[in-house]
Amino acid sequence: MYKALMIEDHKEVRDFVKEYFNHKEIEVVEAQNGYEGLSLLDDTIDIILLDIMMPGIDGYEVCKQIRSQYNTLIVFISALSEDENQLKAYEYGADDYITKPFKPSLLYAKCLALLKRNKKIETNQLQSGKVILDLDKHVLVIEENDIALTDKEFKLLRYLMENQGIVLSREKILDALWGYDYYGDGRAVDTYIKRLRKRLENYSYYIQTVVKIGYIWKGEES
Repeated sequence: MYKALMIEDHKEVRDFVKEYFNHKEIEVVEAQNGYEGLSLLDDTIDIILLDIMMPGIDGYEVCKQIRSQYNTLIVFISALSEDENQLKAYEYGADDYITKPFKPSLLYAKCLALLKRNKKIETNQLQSGKVILDLDKHVLVIEENDIALTDKEFKLLRYLMENQGIVLSREKILDALWGYDYYGDGRAVDTYIKRLRKRLENYSYYIQTVVKIGYIWKGEES
């Protein structure tokens, strides 16, 4: 569950967003002005939904103060649709900008995409469906369980996941992982694919065989 701080002086807008978000993956904390919003900001906040035109202190100044202390994601929500307003928001450090009126589904989709992308960058992971490859720990993670891999298994899985949806011939895999001067044949690839499928357990079908060519990582699309 992610946590959003919505800084917005119109209660009906806050209620509108909160009602939609709280039934999904993002919990909304409310602030009715910039001062209150800044007082509620801490490390538990994953994303900020920020209005511009508010009494006391406007959204630009709030954004400026947030950026002096935190790298939290910031999405501006405003009735100001002119290009100069949006450009100013980005100059102050906004990650996205959406104009009023808006559909809560669109705002939610934008926020969730930003959050997931940011999480992937922070944790240095590759994720495909239910399978996560932790690039820092060099482990495969399935349903919160760490599965140890040999160096070659790790490199092969990473190569497959980074090329999701692309058919990779045995020769191409050999060149990428064993080098151009390797004198073995494609059976080495088949052996390691078999090992990886065993490691993947219930998700072994993520790797599909392409007859007479090689393999393809399909993930949830299979």
